[in-house]
Amino acid sequence: MRGMIPAAEAADRNAAPGDNGRFLDEFIVGVARCTGRIYGQSTYERLLEAFLIRRRPSAQTWSKAIHRAHASGIALTAPTPEPTTALTLRVDQQFLVPAVATPAPQIAISQQIPNDELLELKARVQVAESALRDAYARISGLEAQRASLLDRATTAEAAARVAGEQIENERTEHAAQTQALADQLGELSASVTRLSGLERHLLLQTDALRQDLSQQRDLYRARAEAAEKALAAERTQSDAMRRILGNRTLSQQS
Repeated sequence: MRGMIPAAEAADRNAAPGDNGRFLDEFIVGVARCTGRIYGQSTYERLLEAFLIRRRPSAQTWSKAIHRAHASGIALTAPTPEPTTALTLRVDQQFLVPAVATPAPQIAISQQIPNDELLELKARVQVAESALRDAYARISGLEAQRASLLDRATTAEAAARVAGEQIENERTEHAAQTQALADQLGELSASVTRLSGLERHLLLQTDALRQDLSQQRDLYRARAEAAEKALAAERTQSDAMRRILGNRTLSQQS
C-alpha cells in the first residue's frame, strides 16, 4: 500500500499534461502492483484526490484504460505485507475497532503521524470504502438478478401451467372429437351394412320381378297369338258364311 503514492507521482511526471491515457496506464499498473487488484473509476478518482493529483481524465479515457489493464494480463496477486510498526498498528486498530476512548488521545496520535502516512492511511480507507461499495453494488446487482430470475421463473411457471391446462383441454377435446368420430364411423358402418342388405334384397326382388314379368309376357304373347288364330278362323268362317248366303240370295232371285 505504501508504494501507491510514489507510483501515482511517477505516472504523473512521466505523462504529458494532456496525455491522460499514458498516465492512467502507469497509474493503474502501479496501484495493481501494490494492492493486487484492478478497481473501478470511482476508486481511482478517490485515490487521485487523496494523493493531491489534479488530473481528471474523462469517463471514456478511464474506461479504455481499465479495459487495457484487464487485457494486459497483469499478475493480480496479494501484495507482500509490510512491516507493521506499533504506531501504524494503533492507527489501523482505530479504523477497524469502534473508538471508546476520549477524542483527545486520538488527536494526539494523529498529530504524531507524518503527512505521507496520513495520505497512505487515507488511501487505505478510500480503497476499503470503495471495495465495500463495490461489494454492496455487486450484492445489489446479484439480488436484482435473483429477483429478476425469480420473476422470470414465476412467469415461466405460470405460462407452463397455463400451457399445461391448454394442452389438457385440447387433449380432452381431441379425445371427445375422436370418440364422436368413432361413433359416427360405427353408425356409418351399420348404415352401410343395412344398405348392403337392402341392396341384396332389392336385387333379389328385381330378379324375381323380372322373371315374373318375363313369364307374364310369354303368357300374354301366347294368348295374343291364340286370339289372333281364333280371329283368323272366325274371319274365315264369316267369309264362307257370307259367300253361302250370297249364293242363296242369287238362287232365290233366279
